[in-house]
Amino acid sequence: MFLTIRIILGVLFIVSGGEKLLSPLANFIFVIDGYQVVPAALQPAVAWVFPWLELFAGLFILLGLWLRPALMVLGLMSLSLAGIVGQAILRKLPLENCGCFGELVHLPLGGVILIDISVVALTLWCLANIKKASVFSLDEWYARTGV
Repeated sequence: MFLTIRIILGVLFIVSGGEKLLSPLANFIFVIDGYQVVPAALQPAVAWVFPWLELFAGLFILLGLWLRPALMVLGLMSLSLAGIVGQAILRKLPLENCGCFGELVHLPLGGVILIDISVVALTLWCLANIKKASVFSLDEWYARTGV
């Protein structure tokens, strides 16, 4: 069960971060600008750093490497994103899709909040059951072999 959750979370964020990294930086800056929460001067830095965080957190969760910190990063990112999308809905910002997966998948904002809250719940569940979540992980392997 927890291995399946790790695979789903890992692949979800590897794809999300990877799609943003493969697309022009200007595309993600445009998405960030649409939410109107990040000052214009910081948008390029956020657009550059955020996809790498998604990619590496997803990869670490998939592999089970530094699983606890990776789950914490992913959970905090998803909680933040739920808040950002929520404020966009409340402010009735003219966003047609979230930009979560670049041009790969277009999702309505309401659906994104459900996904983000689900990710937060799954990361918290994995953190509360970290031993079970670590089955077939590099963390478990390193602990067993002493490497």
